[in-house]
Amino acid sequence: MFSKNKLNLAIFTALASASVSAPLYAAQLEEVGVAASAQIAQEDTVTRQELSQTSNSETGTALRQIPGVDAARMGGHGVDLNIRGQQSSQLNVLIDGAKIEGGCPNRMDPPTAYAELSSFDSVTVIKGVNSVTYGAGGSGGTVLFERNAPTFEAGKPYNGEINMGTSSNGLTSDLNATVAAGGKQGYIVLQGSKKSADNYTDGNGKEINSSYESQQGHIDLGWTPSENHELRLSHENTLVEDALFQGAFMDSPVSDGTTSRLRYKGQKISDAVQAIEVDLYQSTVDHTMNNFELRTPLNPAQLSEVISDVETTGAKVKLTSMIGHTQLDYGVQLESLDKTAVLYNRVNDKSVFNMWPNVLQETKSVFAESTSFFKDQQKVILGLRYDAVSTQAKDAKTATESNQTAIKLYNDAYIDYSGDTQTEEANVNGLLRYERVLDHNITVFSGLSRTHRYPDATEQFMAKGGTGQWIGNPDIKPEQHNQLDIGLSQATKTHSWGVSAFYDSVSDYILRDLSQNQPEAIKSTLPAGSVVYVNKDATLYGLEIEGALQASQRVKVGGNISLTKGTNETDNRNLSNIAPLAGNVYALYQATDWSAGTRFNFATAQTETNALAKELETNGWSTLDVYGDYKINKSVTLAAGVDNLFDQAYETYLNRVDSTTGADYKVYEPGRSVWARLNAKF
Repeated sequence: MFSKNKLNLAIFTALASASVSAPLYAAQLEEVGVAASAQIAQEDTVTRQELSQTSNSETGTALRQIPGVDAARMGGHGVDLNIRGQQSSQLNVLIDGAKIEGGCPNRMDPPTAYAELSSFDSVTVIKGVNSVTYGAGGSGGTVLFERNAPTFEAGKPYNGEINMGTSSNGLTSDLNATVAAGGKQGYIVLQGSKKSADNYTDGNGKEINSSYESQQGHIDLGWTPSENHELRLSHENTLVEDALFQGAFMDSPVSDGTTSRLRYKGQKISDAVQAIEVDLYQSTVDHTMNNFELRTPLNPAQLSEVISDVETTGAKVKLTSMIGHTQLDYGVQLESLDKTAVLYNRVNDKSVFNMWPNVLQETKSVFAESTSFFKDQQKVILGLRYDAVSTQAKDAKTATESNQTAIKLYNDAYIDYSGDTQTEEANVNGLLRYERVLDHNITVFSGLSRTHRYPDATEQFMAKGGTGQWIGNPDIKPEQHNQLDIGLSQATKTHSWGVSAFYDSVSDYILRDLSQNQPEAIKSTLPAGSVVYVNKDATLYGLEIEGALQASQRVKVGGNISLTKGTNETDNRNLSNIAPLAGNVYALYQATDWSAGTRFNFATAQTETNALAKELETNGWSTLDVYGDYKINKSVTLAAGVDNLFDQAYETYLNRVDSTTGADYKVYEPGRSVWARLNAKF
């Protein structure tokens, strides 16, 4: 569809705004305010324009603007999401209905690395569980990247958008273009982007290894025989090259992800079935990382390279029926995920370890969810989901060229290892939720959910020996999350606010830990400092507060804060990667053709760390951003701003330890960055 070397099309821009709930134009004030407050308790839906207020459009970085969402940085690309103290496979990430799994065991390329923000119309972040229909797991939350069918003006069967951006610190070239053509019977959409990033400089003036080159493109072919039916065939490719990672022991010369999907949405199917949605998809990722091609190796006698291949295939059918005042959503979902990663010694070109020993995980699910609507604007949701999951490491007993097997590593690590290289699990998940709109447009909700999150290929079958051993646990059990969510919010024409809280009691929490901390499960002969996985009981809880005030016709102010706590109850110590109190406060002035705003971002110190796992404490920090935009005419807008105006040196609690220099600190965030973007529509 798209040639990887011909994606010289232009990337996204947007007019800067104050926060994801702050509008871009005066005409949007009321609409955005009401929409944000309706979602405020647990769910946020934002457009790509609302996320374009920073100097960096890298997807994980941009999504940090959403309250309660953070992300771990190793470099400039592949910033990895964290919601409510959960990350990785604890989050469901759906990209226009499809899944793509990264190829790096160390998560240089999480799913968001293949979700170019400029190519989507909106992003929805659901914190925790509010439905059983999205997929298995998702205990920490669900992120939905969505594209809409294009619309056309009367007599104009085409439209398009061209965007250009640059910044003074990191992202030097940011180009995107989209063109759509069609009519009542169908459409075609072509989109492409190209980014070029240099190493950025932190607030201390230190250069951080973070440069990369990326190209991305997608094509949609849609058939709309009537207003009730849409069939869409799409194909996209994301190629990231020469990505440097300050917080890893390797860099990535190439990460190549491709997704093909077929989607059907139908309404008014029959008297018995009111709607149907069908998603079929296949995605592949080829990933390479090494310690010599893009950096000077610390030891020329130790040249290592990991080659990985990942294929994800899935299908989902969801039907909707109305039974009286109850809407019933029900269906089936199938998913197959195949991961292979091999570590090579490039001094002698021999394979050393099957890090992912051809791990195949298959999930078969059925689900049903009823939404009953009652008088007085009350709603009750009941959901059940049954997941049957089988996982096997097909090459666990296969020796590499260096005569190493994964099963030997498992035997050498875990005291009670069963010897199994294949597991089968089946569990029922449930949801009970109540929502009501009270007087004065106050919305209240409460929800109880039980969710099983299954171990991924790394947690269950990782097999890296030698120096710095990293060994999965084939006998690891799935996590069982028993979660309570409550929330209260209000929306009016002049203000919106919301408060939500959650409590999550987790049985068999999958803990990544150092071997010496788990003597009851790990053999004493395993080298100290080895990374292992064990089940524990844990508790997670937190609070999220958000609000906005339309102070006058032209001035809007607002802010948000969030806090999460996490405890390993079995060992009576803190969980790692738990957010401190953090948030932002903003103000926006909106005139007829221009706007200007400022945002104050902050986080308190994170001292409740897991010291036994060598997690570093993080100092509190604050930064100030300023921004503005000018509407040159109805088609062209110029936006500009300065992030981290006072060039503060800071690091977040999630950032990886700097491994390129051996220094005992985390990867610092960018210092001052001046940026500008130009957007033109036709």
